[in-house]
Amino acid sequence: MTKIKARTIVFGGMALLVAGFFIFAFIPKPLPVDMGSVDRGDLTVHTSDDGRTQVRELYVVYAPVAGRLLRIQGEEGDPVIAGETVIATMRPSGPGFLDERRSKEAEAAVAAAEAALALAQSDVKRAQAEVDFAKAEIKRTRELVANKVSSPAMLDRAELGLRTSEAQLDTAQSAVRVRRADLEVARAALIAPGNEDGTGPGLIEIKSPISGRIMKLVHESEGVVLAGTPLLELGDPAELEIIADFLSHEAVKVKKGARVEIDGWGGAPLEGFVRLVEPKGFTKVSALGIEEQRVNIIIDFAPGVLAAHPEIGHGFRVEPRIVISEGKDVLRIPTSALFMDNRVWSVFQVIGGVATITPVEIGRMNTDHAEVISGLSEGDLVILYPSDSVHEGIKVESRKKFFRV
Repeated sequence: MTKIKARTIVFGGMALLVAGFFIFAFIPKPLPVDMGSVDRGDLTVHTSDDGRTQVRELYVVYAPVAGRLLRIQGEEGDPVIAGETVIATMRPSGPGFLDERRSKEAEAAVAAAEAALALAQSDVKRAQAEVDFAKAEIKRTRELVANKVSSPAMLDRAELGLRTSEAQLDTAQSAVRVRRADLEVARAALIAPGNEDGTGPGLIEIKSPISGRIMKLVHESEGVVLAGTPLLELGDPAELEIIADFLSHEAVKVKKGARVEIDGWGGAPLEGFVRLVEPKGFTKVSALGIEEQRVNIIIDFAPGVLAAHPEIGHGFRVEPRIVISEGKDVLRIPTSALFMDNRVWSVFQVIGGVATITPVEIGRMNTDHAEVISGLSEGDLVILYPSDSVHEGIKVESRKKFFRV
């Protein structure tokens, strides 16, 4: 009887143990999740895009005349002084070569000009003879009038003839001067390259219009250039600005004077501020082939930034982050806890170890935090990055992290 009781106790204990094992095994375990809490802190909302630095006033120097540009000796980055530094030297263009037809035409023009000059000189001789005759006529008429053989009216007519002859002489002499000038023009057309007499203009020195540095050599080598050919670009690297094109729906949120964090240039973030939001947008095709309406925003560096970082130059890539709004000591939660439930912002709030869907009203939001207007209180726990396994009423626990040594 004792053996039966002992066997019953042993088997009964084993049955209880197995039953307890199965009960424990099938009891639902809390789902491990990442948790965060509602806290208070600063909340800054900003918008960012790519931009580039540029000299505020970039001067392009053009060739003032057509001619041969001598090789520019300056290098990119060299300093220049306004009105003093010679940045380029030019020799005006000489005459061009004449083909056979144009040469014959020029020679014929010279011959015609010489003939016209000879004709004008003959007119001068004729006019001079008439003047001499008119003077002699006046002398004879005066003697006749003195002897009362001729009337004073005859003397008046003789004087009129002299004045008329002198006027014709002046006209003929002017015509000679005109014909001489025409002859010089015709002879100049025959001047061939390399046969200049050296009386023309010499070298032209182009001086820098501003004080700064040479930013770019557009036409460095010696060669023939036309008037208006760009030669150099000048600017002052100490007066840099940033130009960045933002999507138009982001640009409308930006105000003049807004604070800017300048990153992505190769060092710690720098400070700046918005100087201008351009009033006109433009269409730009994105890398995906989508047409976007964009607006240029001009940003200035804060005072002293460029002096402390002279390594920043023209055309450098930067990533400006423009501050749209800032909040101090606001109630906030991580944005990773938010999801949409029936078009309402919601979170999984952890109450007594159970996940509960809680609608919340959200204000300002950035990539890290969102401002809580209502629905949660400071210190409340919420689930971060909720997966499909999380649902209303499920038990949860904070995810434990294990490290391998």
